[in-house]
Amino acid sequence: MHRKKLKIFLWILVGVSILTGCWDKVEIEDRAFIALIGVDKFQAASGDKQAVFSSEGDGFNQENRYTVSYAYPNTGMIAQKIEGEPKFIFVSTGEDLFNIRESTNTRLGKELFLRHMKAIVIGEELAKDEQLFRELMDRIDRSPEIGRKLHLMVTPGLAKDVLDTSTKDEGVLGLYIRDLMQRAGRRARIPDADFGYILRSLHESQTAIIPRVISSKNEFKAAGSGVIRDFRLVGWLGEIETEVLMFMMDRIKASTVDVEMDNLILPLYVTESKAKMKAFEKDGEIIVRFDLKMEADLKRHLFQRLGETDESAYYERLQKEASKMLEHQIVALYKKIQKKFGADLLQVGEYLRKHEPDLWEKVKNDWDNVYRTTKVEADVDLKIRRLGVTM
Repeated sequence: MHRKKLKIFLWILVGVSILTGCWDKVEIEDRAFIALIGVDKFQAASGDKQAVFSSEGDGFNQENRYTVSYAYPNTGMIAQKIEGEPKFIFVSTGEDLFNIRESTNTRLGKELFLRHMKAIVIGEELAKDEQLFRELMDRIDRSPEIGRKLHLMVTPGLAKDVLDTSTKDEGVLGLYIRDLMQRAGRRARIPDADFGYILRSLHESQTAIIPRVISSKNEFKAAGSGVIRDFRLVGWLGEIETEVLMFMMDRIKASTVDVEMDNLILPLYVTESKAKMKAFEKDGEIIVRFDLKMEADLKRHLFQRLGETDESAYYERLQKEASKMLEHQIVALYKKIQKKFGADLLQVGEYLRKHEPDLWEKVKNDWDNVYRTTKVEADVDLKIRRLGVTM
């Protein structure tokens, strides 16, 4: 009996030792750990009108539609073992992102590895092309290597130029972007919108807001946002507009609001903000109302200005001025998004579908036109809780 058990154990041991293995194993030094990808609409070189190349003769043509730039860090330099460029960039063109990746693998000498990728930057011209943008989103959405916390960004220019940026304090640009976007909740001029949020927004209303990135040779800035409607870029929002939009969406943790009063610019540091949106019908019109309750600290005033600034009436007046300013900005921004872009970024239609189903049944078949006629109201209640710190 013991000998039989011993034989079974030995056969199991032999089987495990023979069958164990990794058939698709790739050594770590043979992988290119991609941190950042830039995707542009293909543009033929100056004077070259052919956007189609043929490698095997007539009938075997392939159209160049995308230009994809891959950036991965020089790990040897990061470990301070070798000198050289902090990152490597490879650029490929082709008809489809999958084919481009495969062809890049044949040129690179390493296997592209995307599971550590932090961001994808899309060029402006590609974002304006509905067909190419939808194909790109579908490709990213279906990829098992790309997570929903990826940062998807758009740039007013070429995505490749963003990858060429040399930052002084961060060698790996993909990690630099990740750190910037993680601070978006504390610096609301960058929209708090990762890839997962953008996907949900596009599924629900075919609109989305995408963080904007601007770069030069030695400087990188993430601020403002691009507006997507019907799966293409239709315009831009500036930094302050993006900040106000984040307040309206209740996607903000802290920010600074500058208020002008008595010929002074007074910075109020918002420490808490709660926003609620309601949509309802009144006198035959759909009203969209935003109610915001905020708390803030006054971070600076005028040195040695005593007297009225010590009185509660002064701060009550400042609270009213700040609330009034924000109400005006909310109404103005809603009208801009509504009239200029026609994009339901604030998901008013989705709110009606969930909370006012009878009203939604009346307007859903003509929602694009009805949305442009909706009215907006705003009520902001901002309270100043602290008066800053004196050292």
